[in-house]
Order: sequence, then structure tokens, then C-alpha cells
Amino acid sequence: MNGRKNIFSHNENTVSKRAFHASNSLLFRLAALSFLLMLLGSGCAYTNRLDLPPIDMDKMNKAVSREEKKSAILEAEEQQEKHEPRIKIKDMNPPVEGQENIASQVSEASSTNKPQVAAGAAESAESEGLLLNFDNADIFEVIQVIAGTLNLNYIIDPQVKGVVNIHSGSKIPTNQLYEIFTKILHINGLDIRSEGDYQYIYVAKKLGNERVNGPNKIAGLKDSPQFIIQVVPLAHLSSSEVLKIVEPYLSGQGSLYDLPQQNTLLVSDYESKVMDILRIIARIDISPLASTHIKLVRVDNAPIFDLRDELTEIFTALKINGKDFEGITVVPLERVNSLMLVSNSKSQVQNGVDWIKELDVVPSQDRDNIYIYNVRNSVASGLADLINQLITEEQPATQKGTDKKTTPAATQNKDQKATKSTATKKSTSGSSTSTGSPLSSLRFMGSPVVFGDDDRNVILIRALPGDYIRIVKLLERLDNLPRQVLVEVLVAEIQLTNELELGLEWFLTSNKYAFGTSFSAVGPSTSVTNGVTSTTYPGGFSYSFNYGDVAGFLQTLASRNNLTVLSSPQILVLNNEKALVNVGKQVPIVTTVTENSTTVSQVDKTVQYKDTGVILEVTPQINYNGIILLEVSQTVSKAEENTLSDISSPVISKRELQTKLAVKNGQSILMGGLIDRNTSTTQSGVPFLMDIPFLGNLFKYQKDHEDKTELIMIITPYVIESEDVLDQYSRNFEEKLKQLRPELTKPMASSPREKW
Repeated sequence: MNGRKNIFSHNENTVSKRAFHASNSLLFRLAALSFLLMLLGSGCAYTNRLDLPPIDMDKMNKAVSREEKKSAILEAEEQQEKHEPRIKIKDMNPPVEGQENIASQVSEASSTNKPQVAAGAAESAESEGLLLNFDNADIFEVIQVIAGTLNLNYIIDPQVKGVVNIHSGSKIPTNQLYEIFTKILHINGLDIRSEGDYQYIYVAKKLGNERVNGPNKIAGLKDSPQFIIQVVPLAHLSSSEVLKIVEPYLSGQGSLYDLPQQNTLLVSDYESKVMDILRIIARIDISPLASTHIKLVRVDNAPIFDLRDELTEIFTALKINGKDFEGITVVPLERVNSLMLVSNSKSQVQNGVDWIKELDVVPSQDRDNIYIYNVRNSVASGLADLINQLITEEQPATQKGTDKKTTPAATQNKDQKATKSTATKKSTSGSSTSTGSPLSSLRFMGSPVVFGDDDRNVILIRALPGDYIRIVKLLERLDNLPRQVLVEVLVAEIQLTNELELGLEWFLTSNKYAFGTSFSAVGPSTSVTNGVTSTTYPGGFSYSFNYGDVAGFLQTLASRNNLTVLSSPQILVLNNEKALVNVGKQVPIVTTVTENSTTVSQVDKTVQYKDTGVILEVTPQINYNGIILLEVSQTVSKAEENTLSDISSPVISKRELQTKLAVKNGQSILMGGLIDRNTSTTQSGVPFLMDIPFLGNLFKYQKDHEDKTELIMIITPYVIESEDVLDQYSRNFEEKLKQLRPELTKPMASSPREKW
């Protein structure tokens, strides 16, 4: 086998087999007869030397008969193979909708990679199987045995070598033998591929020479040990979910890479393992609508939200949960006044349709009824006031002049939680609506009365059924989730040294970090002196930018110990409401000192507590076009030792920033310019000698040290209209902090820094 290729071709027929066994039987008889004659001759010549035992002729005849019987059995088996049909296996799994792309290519790859086994290979071994027992056998022997059984013509590369150890406890069917054969080759680092009528067995490429396949190469995959990188685009499931599912099926050397923005996976593994993973993906990456039944039912009479609640109560009583596989979900569609039924069970959807037909009936219009509306997202009294104003405007002119007995809204007790309003008397001109007014369709047939109870957050309605339907439809439009604003704030202090010595604004305009647009000045700002000498520069600046543009800049400052984060709150506030964040301490301050003129000297002091630390106040206002108006007040203060007077009370140093901004949703604003400079003097020299009067100045020196810091604030507002959006923004904010947290926790050094 060294230095050349060995070609084994096994194409034997049944005639040659019978001739082979017949010749073996004849040779065996001739050999036995020759051996008998030799023994007889030797016995005649040497009877005086040897006492030979008698020859058992019956035993020899039985041995000859056994050889003839084996030959007859082989001939019978060959005849049976010609007439016995081969068993075919069919995949009974029905095709799944939505997996045509990967599934079809995987199926094609599986079918084209296996060689076609000759018809003569499905002999009696197909029914009885084949035992494979090899101990430290050479790979060539194993290839010869298995390829001979499968009637494969093969070519072996000269570099092929290896040892096989395999023991099959039971017989292996022939239709599974090729798969075992390829596994044996893979274990020994070998591969097999078809080249015409021959199977070429060769050494697979080593790890590091991976082949990168695009999505269109899936159909060309084969069951081989070659290491490849396969690009797998996903159609329906997210790549992160699929990664968790298929990761356990990787080999020890395999790995998965997630590309979430492209919803694509990179699978790096042996080609055979990649095919296994693709088969799994083809089964799970299917459309969620493949087994979902959806029905849209129009509602003609009942309020859709009330009908939705009634259906939910019915399904709950019947123990039909929308989260179960056969559950049903009811979605109200207000614009088309319809209910959408969603379920994996077609029968459950039909049950929902039947219930809607039973419940969607025209109520009696004879008399007033009392109804209860459960407020979901708003305040009951506020909604009731709006409805009552509409009822007042919609009352006919005759009723406005005659209805004197109803209680006007002005006479209600403001301390009561419940609000009541009927037809109030308003003499404003133009109160009656014309036929072309949008409110003309809401004319009421009676005199509805609406009460709002804030304790229970419900609205009581007394009205005719037709009027009630109109009122409820209006309430459903008004009772929406109130808009909120998520405000992300980062308050930090920058140490101004080297290139930052002139301030952050100058550094940004020097084009080393050109981002954002300066659009306004911030002010006013104040600072009280602290320490020996303190100076605060007034003024400020603002930059508008995307958060990602400045993240690298802030991380650089943090890595150089130029940045210290004072506070990074995340505030969720309702529209037009004030949010306050106060992180600090209350410091006692002496405000007045009084001395009594009595015989006993007594001093009275009045103490007032002041808040110090980081204090942030934000009031957002959301406009219709998504612009957010922000009123921001930021204060950073601290208590210091009083060196200005004899009063035993600390001094509060404060840096304050107040502004009003108009910001787009998700836009970040950088505000700064509040620079604080502290100057201190240190003395050092020769011990003892520096303390000598007059002469001590010769042995000591003093050094002035100046620290300058600048206060900056980054604020980013987000409009929140659903809980899902809020969760997403929260996760994004956590990821941003993870990038800066290792460096931001380091203390800010006061020593000069090297230039960078």
C-alpha cells in the first residue's frame, strides 16, 4: 500500500461462487484420498515401527458431507436473493409550511451524498444483518469487508491509515451499514466522496482550513468530517432563541455565533454535525401562523371592550386559558368595531364566534339602566368630567331651558371622591351642534347621568341602553394608557488637566471628538468658595448628539481617571408631571443667633436643615409630533468647613444648572461648562531646620496646586407608550452602564496626568 494506490473491484456473480465451492469440495476429496493412500503405503512399509490407530471412514465421509451442505446453503441463499424484494422506508412526516428554504436544501443534501448501493448488496444480510467485531484491525481490512458487503467500488488514498475497534452486540442491517461505515471513517479523520462509479476515501482536511458556505450552499453539504463554517439565515424565530436550542448538539470543537441584526447564525463545526443542526432548524424555524387560526368578528350592538370582558370571564369559567396551547385570545379592534379571535384550535375559534353571536344583542330601549364602567388606565373623576361636559353640550335647547332640577357641577362638594354631573345650565352661544358637526352622531336620546368614584376607580352611568353604548365607546377612546417619559441622566465631574485644561467645550470644538451640534447656552450657574481659595466660572454649553457617539469619549476619560460619575438615575415620569431625584444628606445650618440680656448669659440658635448632594428635577411635556419639552434643574452641592466667619456652621458650596429644552424622542443632550477651580498651598523642607525663625526659609519651599473640575450632565428622554417599550429601553440602558462601570468606579486622582 506504500507509494501507490490499490484498486479493489468486487463484482463477483453467483456462478463464480458455485464454481468456487464445488472446486473446494473436489479438492478436499482428492486430498483425503491421497492422505489415505499415503497412510496405507507407510503402514505397509513401517508396520514394525508404528502402531497406527484404525481410520474412521464414517467420520471422513461426514466431513465431506458438511462441505457439500455449506455449498448447497450458499446456492439456496443466492437464489432467494434474486426473488426477495428489497424493503423501502418512506418518511411519513408531512411537510411543514414555512420551512421550504432550509428544509428542502437539507433534504437534497442528505439524498445526494449517499452512494447508490448495488442491487446485489441487499442479500440475506438485509434480513439477518451483519456482525462487526474488530479488535485493533487495520483500517484497510475494515474498508475491504464493509465495501465488499455493500458492493462498492472504491479508491483509497495512499495517506490513509488508522486502527478500528468496533463490536456490534447485534447484527447491523445492510441499510444502516453505510452510515456506520462513514462514522468509522470520520473517527479516523477520513472522508468519502463519489467520483463516477468509485468511492474515493481520503484524509479529511485539518482544522484551520475551514470552508465558509453561504446560505445557497446548504444543498451541497454532505456527511463528512471536514470542518466548515455555515451561514444560516432564519426566517421566523429569532437567532438568539435558536442558538439556545441547537447549541447542545455541537461537537466539542464546534461553536455558534449570533448575528442578531441580520437574524442569522454562523455554525462552525464538522460538516456532518452542521447537517444535523440544519435538520433541527428546518423543523423549528416555521411560521407562527402555520398552526394558528384567526377569525375577525364584527360587533354590531354591544361595546367591544365590554364584550371582550364578558368573553374572557366565560372562557375563564370554562378553564380555557389564552396562554394554553388550545386557549383562545380575544383582541378588540376599536377602529373597525370588531373582535379578533386567535387560537391554535379551530374549534375554540368557532366557540368564540358562537358566544359573540349570543352576546351581541340589541338591548331594550324602554327605560334607564345603571351601568358600571371599570376604568383601566385613567382616573375616574377626570373621565367623568369630560363626559359630563359633552352631555351638557349635547342636551337639546328646550331641555336646557326647562331642566331646572338637576344639580349643576358648581354645587358639588369638591371634597367628595365621587363626582356627579347632569345637564348644567350654560348660556354660551353656539352650544347647540349643527348637523355637520362631528358630535352630531352622539346626540343622546335621554338625559344620561355620569358619576366618577376615585376610591374604586369606576364610573357609574345611568342612561338608556343606546346612550350607554355611545358613552362607553367614548370612554374606551379616552381611557388609554397615559403617555410617560423615561429620562436617563448621567451626572459626572471631569478633571481638567492637560488637553482638557481649558474645559470640555474647547476640547470638543478642537475637532478631536467632533460630534453633535452646539445649540444653546446654559445658565445661570453659581458656586460658593470652598477651601482656601475657590473660583467658579459661570456660563455653560449644550450639545445634541446620539448616545453612541459620546460613549467612546466618556470611556476614554474614565480609563484615564479624568471622569467621576456623581449620579446616573433613570426616572419614569408621567407627561406634564415633575420628577425629583435627591441623593445626598441634610446638613444643619445656623440661621440666627440670639443672646438673652438676663443675669445668666444664654445664647439661642435657630437651625435649619439644607439638602446637599445631587438633586435633579425634571418636568417633561410631550407634543403631538413627538418633540419633548424638558424643564431641567440640576444641583450638585456639598457641606464644607467654614473658614469665612466665626459662626460654627458649615458652608454649602453649590453648582446649579437650570434650563428648558426641546428634544426629540431618544436624543441625548450634553450640558456642561460649570467649572470649579480650587487652589491650595503645601510646604515641605528639611525637618527641624525649616522651623528655625528667619533661617528656616532657607530649608523649606512651598508649592501651589490647582485643581479644576467641570460638571457635565447627559440627559436622554424616551417616550413610553407600552410596557414592552419600557422593558427594551431599560435593557439598553443597563448595557450602556456595563461598558462604563469598570472604569467609572475608580476614584478620581488629584495628581497631574500625563498627556494623551
